[in-house]
Amino acid sequence: MTFRSIMKMATAAAMMTLAACSSKLQLPAYEDTAQSKSLADDSLSIQYLGVGGHILSYKGTRIMTAPSFSNPHFMFAGPFFPMSVDEEKVDEFIPDVSDVEMILVGHAHYDHLLDVPYVMDRHARKAHVYGSNTMANTLAPVMKKERIHALNDKMGDIDREGEWIYSQSGKVRIMPIKASHAPHIMGIKFMGGEHDEPLSDLPWHAFGWKEGQTLAFIIDFLDDDKTVAHRIFYQDAASSEPRGLVPQMADGKEIDIAILCPAAFTQVDDYPESIVKNTQAQHFILGHWEDFFANDLAGEQRFVRLTNQHDFIERLEGSMPKGSTWTLPALFSTQHFAKDGIIRK
Repeated sequence: MTFRSIMKMATAAAMMTLAACSSKLQLPAYEDTAQSKSLADDSLSIQYLGVGGHILSYKGTRIMTAPSFSNPHFMFAGPFFPMSVDEEKVDEFIPDVSDVEMILVGHAHYDHLLDVPYVMDRHARKAHVYGSNTMANTLAPVMKKERIHALNDKMGDIDREGEWIYSQSGKVRIMPIKASHAPHIMGIKFMGGEHDEPLSDLPWHAFGWKEGQTLAFIIDFLDDDKTVAHRIFYQDAASSEPRGLVPQMADGKEIDIAILCPAAFTQVDDYPESIVKNTQAQHFILGHWEDFFANDLAGEQRFVRLTNQHDFIERLEGSMPKGSTWTLPALFSTQHFAKDGIIRK
């Protein structure tokens, strides 16, 4: 590592430390509400797990996006400090995911991938994991090859559709979309690069969890007749257009719900506007919004440091389609949706 790189890291760490007291959540978070009646059979449920993690459920079929519970302090997230999964914390906070079929990983940084091997070994034993080639090479030393799916050669982009990948049951399918990851601070992106070959061991420090190719996903839950019941757009990093934008879909089905990422949104141009205008979703969910460094999962959450929550919401609302809605979900809260992305209350 060069002297210049070390100085950039030190400067960025100092700024994050100075900002640590300025991120108290000031926007209302969506909390669970008592259901006045049983949910309709066509309801889609989305539970927020923190960082980029969500559990998506429809008619008994469940998938999830990469969960992160360990959340080490950022002072121990450098290239010189050992890092490992906090198994007790995962066991305490993870919901029952024993029937989850797919785990989607947008990029391979530690805050998205560190907990995945343990989750798949102890809690989601039926699940397969889907992400980039780097993700696959990172997990290779601890997971059976048949459970890992690399998608770099299946990506779509704004100009063309990618390849649909179906779950084991065939009741849900995903399409990877070529995306990008915003710099973290001052135009600096940490932990970039790729693992081109399978690793012999899991990375022992944060900088070993390289980003790889960042992906967004289109997620379709299917009815028995194979028609699309719910279409969701998901990303776990703010992206720079045209990366992350979805193509015109041949089936004509619109996106019902889009899951966005406020973290580091000011480090790229035209975000979230580009994604909002591109997806034209009925409902937008803010994921990866809380300050996850050594946070108390059972306590009060703070908005991610160095991010102005009010600026993000103002820009989101200024670009949303007429009649659409948005929510910032409280940790572990569950939202329920009718078809076409209409939130049930």
